[in-house]
Order: sequence, then C-alpha cells, then structure tokens
Amino acid sequence: MRNPLLVPDLRMMLQAGEQDVLREFLGDQHPGRVAEFIEDLPDGDGDSVFRILEPRERAEVLSYFENDEQNRLVESMPPKEAAELLRVMSHDERAALVNRLDEDFVDEVLPNLAQAEREDIRRLAGYEPGTAGAVMTTDYVILPAHITVREALERLRHEAPDRETIYYCYVVDHNRRLIGFVTLKRLILARRSAVIEEIMQRDVIHAKVDDDQEPVAQTIDKYDLLALPIVDGEDRLVGIVTHDDAMDILRREQTEDILKFGGVAPDPEADTVPYWQSSVLTTVRRRIKWLMLLFLAENLTTPVNEHFQWTMDSGQAPALFFFMALLTGTGGNAGSQTVGTVIRGMALGEIKLSQTLAVVAREWLNGLCLGLMLGTAGFFYIHFWRHQPWDVSGVVGLSLFGVCMWSNVIGSLVPLAARRVGIDPAVVSAPFISTLVDATGLVIYFTIAIFLLGLVKH
Repeated sequence: MRNPLLVPDLRMMLQAGEQDVLREFLGDQHPGRVAEFIEDLPDGDGDSVFRILEPRERAEVLSYFENDEQNRLVESMPPKEAAELLRVMSHDERAALVNRLDEDFVDEVLPNLAQAEREDIRRLAGYEPGTAGAVMTTDYVILPAHITVREALERLRHEAPDRETIYYCYVVDHNRRLIGFVTLKRLILARRSAVIEEIMQRDVIHAKVDDDQEPVAQTIDKYDLLALPIVDGEDRLVGIVTHDDAMDILRREQTEDILKFGGVAPDPEADTVPYWQSSVLTTVRRRIKWLMLLFLAENLTTPVNEHFQWTMDSGQAPALFFFMALLTGTGGNAGSQTVGTVIRGMALGEIKLSQTLAVVAREWLNGLCLGLMLGTAGFFYIHFWRHQPWDVSGVVGLSLFGVCMWSNVIGSLVPLAARRVGIDPAVVSAPFISTLVDATGLVIYFTIAIFLLGLVKH
C-alpha cells in the first residue's frame, strides 16, 4: 500500500456518506495520486470512489490505470455514464479504449454520443495499428490565414477548455490543407492587428497518417516538439500526435526491442505488461520459442567439437579443453556489445543500410584493437598465472585476438543484413549472436591450435 495513512480516512468518509467532502479532497489531488488511492482501496470501495468523481476528473484519473483496469472500470458503468466519460476523454485515448472494450457494450454506449463524436471515434479506431493515424488525436486548434491576431486569441479563449493542447495553432486553407502554424507565444507577443498569414511559420514539420508510429515519435523527440501535425495523402490536416503520446510510443518500442534483444518474444496483446501482472504461463510462452531455437542453434558446437576431438585425444594439447569457455564467453560478450551498439544506431537513424561496409570496417577495427588488448592479456594470464607453456598460451592469445575481430564483424553484419531482408534487427538478439560466435569461435581456436602446436591427426 502506497498511502497507508490516507486510505483508512478515505474509507471512513466513504462509509459515512461524506461524498461531497471526499469529492472536494480528491479534486485537490493530482489525477495520478487519485489513481493510487483507488488502487490501494478494496475493489468495491475503489470503484465507489471512482464513481464519485466528475466525468472530466474520471477521464484524467482513468489514463493512469493499466488497460485491463480501464476496461473493467468503464464496462462496470451504465452505458449513459460511460458515454459521458468518453465525451470528455482525449480523442486518441477514447478511440483506443473503444477498440479494447467488449463490442456488445460499445454498441450500447455509442448511441448515447453525438453523431460527430461517434464518427470521430470510428475514424480514429479504424486506422491501422502501429501507424500515426492510430495514435493521433483530432483535438487541436486550427486557424484560417486571413484572420487577425485579435480574432485568433478570441477563438482560443472559447476553444481552449475543450482542446488537449493550444500551444500550437495550425493554419489551414479552405480545403483544410496544412499551410503553416503559429505558437501561442507568438500570438501573445504579436500586434493585435497583425494577420495570421503574416506571423505564421510556413515550414511545418509533419508526418503522413499511414507513417509508422516509431519514426513519428522519434521526429517529435528529435525536434523537441510539443505536437506533430499529421496529414493525409492530399496534405489535409487530420490530426496531431502529442509529445506525451510520443514518449509512450518510444517506451513501448524500446521495451519491445529490449525483450527481443534478450530473446523474449514481446506480448502481442499488451504494449507493456508489468512484471507481477504477467502470469508464469505467459512468461514461459514468451521465452520458450527463443530458448528452443537457441538450444537447436547451440548444437552447432557439437559437430565442431566432434570434428576436432582428435586434438584432445592426441595427448599433445590437453590444456586446450580448459580454456574453451574463456574463449567462447569472450567472443559472445564482444558480439553482444557490437550488436547492441549497431541496433541502437539503426533505431536512432544514425546507421543507414548504405553504410554497411563502413560499419563493418569500423567494427573490424574496433575488434582489432580489442583483440590486441585481450589477446595480450590472455597470453600473459595463461602463461604466468595458469603456468601453461608458451605455445599453449600463444594459442589462447591468438584465438582471443581472432575471435574478437570475428565477433565484431558478425555483430555488425548480421543486424544490417536482417534489416536488408526485412527482418527486425532486434530479433537478431544477443543470445543468437553469442550462439553463432560460439561455434565459429571454436573453429578459429582449434585451427590456430593445429597450426601453432603442430598437432597431427592420427
């Protein structure tokens, strides 16, 4: 419980029927804090507190709950009450909520909304998931180019209470094509008699309605925008994606990439499932696919070991066996570092497919430098600390040098190759790279041992 002192008092007020006092108290709290109170209360009391709130306050508090809890709270309301809540919600959030609610319940709720609101919900809910259209809101301010600043401020005064953001006002022509924008700060500082066309900024950074949501969010983050206008194929303004929604998108995308990078399949039914709310069965289902694939891939090392088994049986290099884990572990770590760096660079747009050769060359040079340092350290460690002969120490040192270079090349080439054939580079996870490097690293190890130790197959 996060509020052990206040929750008992809230229950007492609720049981005593002091709804006005409770409503006044909650009205002075941040919506996120109110959501915490409701979660800390038993289900029945929490629902009662939520129902006490005014519709606009409910809408603000609702956004702080997980999706499943939002669905439960809304579906527990009478249809007219749920419609009143939808009416005051931000346009993008209510469309997302309607998409998650039970269809029969939605059919009872929608007739209680105005036709314009129903059409807005259907239009936003109809966009392809993962696109800018699916996350945008139609709750913004537009201005014609010919009105004065005084007239524009008067419009804002009337529209502000019903708009999600008024800091950017978008200027459109008679066909609703986006031709510019003006900030609230510029409106306040401009002469009242100035015409919007004279003070607006014409170079508008925007995105298309069918663009992928991740680059849209990255654009907002890159240019530090409060909102990004979204246009259709004819450059008509159809919505905006706000900064807070962009941060949610980036958080979900980063979570998905981290899970893929760790060899865990993201949950297709939820953007982000909290650790304690994910069942053991769900967790096992998400992990077993990659573990099974990696288990099969790890068998690549078996034929390598079998092929070079004679080097162990020859009696000339029994110490080789003891340093195999050192070699494969170092190669896997080096490959994981490289693939993580390259995937991040690709995700941020810093690495392009046209730069494949340059990236591979750069990582080869990184591997060369790292290999020289690790190989030298390994040579002296094996000889002086583990008391192995010079030739065995040389095998380990040279192998570390070769494996570091090879791991860096593989770690940079594989994700770029995956992107080229249309596979998400994050799917080419660190465990997969480690498994691949294990098998190839052993080939390097045994090959160097054969030549340096002069082993002969009997």
